[in-house]
Amino acid sequence: MQNSKDPDGCTYKQCSVGLLRGPRCRRPIHKSESNKRTKIRTNVNRLVEEYCSHSTIHGMSYIGSKRRSLLERLWWISVFVLSVYGCGMLIEKIYQKWTNTPVIVSFDERPLPVWMIPFPAVTICPEAKISSKHMNFTEDFYRLINYDQSWEPLDDNRRNRLLAVLQICDDFFHYNENYPELYAETNHRVDVVGILRHLSVNVDHTILSCWINGRECNNLFTETLTEEGICFTFNGFSTYDMFRDGVLHNDYSYLNEPKNVTDWTVEAGYKPDENLSSHPIRALGSGFGAGLTMQLMAAEDNIEQHCREQQGFKVIVHPPSEYPQVTKKFALVTYSRDVTLAIHPVIMKTSAELRSYHPKRRHCYFNHERWLKFFRVYTQSNCELECVTNYTLKTCGCVKFSMPRSAGTRLCQTSEIGCVLQAEYKMLKHSAKRRLQKLQTYDTACDCIPECISIQYDAEITHSKCDFKKTLELRYGPINPPVREAIWKKQISKLAVYFKDVQFIASKRTELYGMTDFIANCGGILGLCLGVSLFSVVELLYYCLVHPMLMMKKSLGGKRKVAIVRECEGNRF
Repeated sequence: MQNSKDPDGCTYKQCSVGLLRGPRCRRPIHKSESNKRTKIRTNVNRLVEEYCSHSTIHGMSYIGSKRRSLLERLWWISVFVLSVYGCGMLIEKIYQKWTNTPVIVSFDERPLPVWMIPFPAVTICPEAKISSKHMNFTEDFYRLINYDQSWEPLDDNRRNRLLAVLQICDDFFHYNENYPELYAETNHRVDVVGILRHLSVNVDHTILSCWINGRECNNLFTETLTEEGICFTFNGFSTYDMFRDGVLHNDYSYLNEPKNVTDWTVEAGYKPDENLSSHPIRALGSGFGAGLTMQLMAAEDNIEQHCREQQGFKVIVHPPSEYPQVTKKFALVTYSRDVTLAIHPVIMKTSAELRSYHPKRRHCYFNHERWLKFFRVYTQSNCELECVTNYTLKTCGCVKFSMPRSAGTRLCQTSEIGCVLQAEYKMLKHSAKRRLQKLQTYDTACDCIPECISIQYDAEITHSKCDFKKTLELRYGPINPPVREAIWKKQISKLAVYFKDVQFIASKRTELYGMTDFIANCGGILGLCLGVSLFSVVELLYYCLVHPMLMMKKSLGGKRKVAIVRECEGNRF
């Protein structure tokens, strides 16, 4: 009750008209705090009793019924709590399954013919890389290490050539503790790629003959810069299709393929038309006759066992969109051998319903989801190459000449190639340790998980020994004696690459356990243990939100009328 005085000394009291007894107030008209709490408690109890009596959840009517004894109500409360706990445990297992294994890999519904996919890119790397008429590696190396003190030391030109060639020789020359000190370059920069291109054998001295789809293909092999020097690639991507614009340096090119991709993409495949002259090339069928056949040759004078231990031709069969990495995977075609590679395509597709999934859940990236700095098309191999490049730059402060780099990035000198080789091993070791510790699997490998739509080529290799020089001598010797003399100075091998079957079954990622399955399983468990349905959830929300608001509005709806009572100090009315 509020009091106030006027100038005459009278006190005014505010009283509820309905509670006023007599001319003035004798008792407080507002309810105390204890009365408010009692009313709130009463309303809450009434709300709980009403919910328990009308709820569709099993057991709630027994818990809220006052006709039940305390022991019975405790029994049903215990049963309800155990049921809720069991539901929580089962739903947690379902959630883990939905989170960790939402994708299943199965076979596609229909087989695909081989002419619906590109023929693999084939990269040939001759082990006899250096032309003997330009350089004698063994002699120059012995002069560098001062093997015979009577020899004159190397001049700057020959020293630079030797240092450039040493970068593509075996690891032996870079792990020997005595050699790197001898490799220290002078202050001027060595043009490694320019020297290698000048000294290397060209494609005409490597590919003797080549046929595919009934036509010659010698002119379809172009230079590719790899970690082992100059190689030759058939059916690969051009620089425009492989690399992004404006990110590479302008010192030299990595790919010399002149043809850009036409009528084909990695995710959509070939366009449904009758154009068979698109790039990349596709085979017209399966079997030896529909594949790529070639004769490889190497001049005996160019064969150098000092620089490289292996002899022959390294062959890499890879997707056209993938930059070839010789040290990752190759098949060695030795001299005087007939080697056939029966290709079985391994294609992985991903259904459209998985596009809304996070890449970590489906364990793959679509091309638009993973941005590579240098490469235009995302593949796991391209990502790993870029990762190794970044790790090497961070560890050694430079990159190898074959690694993609931006303008201003320093090229490693020959004395630093040992650091380049160790950098990749350190990165792999660090990544393996993280996997063993059950941390993020691909974190140290720049998150290089597989691509969602990929093409790989498995090969069944067969080889036999053949004397091609004898065959060619019998065929061309009588009619063309100069050819006979030229053949005897060559080492010749034969290689054939073809599709094993005319059709194949692709693999496909599909949704194993989606949102609908998760909700259905959760609803089944809740219905079995508690009788909970969607209507029960709506009912619970009603009694927790809507009904209390209505009760509050009703209690605050009536307004009190206030009367003012005048009471003087001297005279009381």
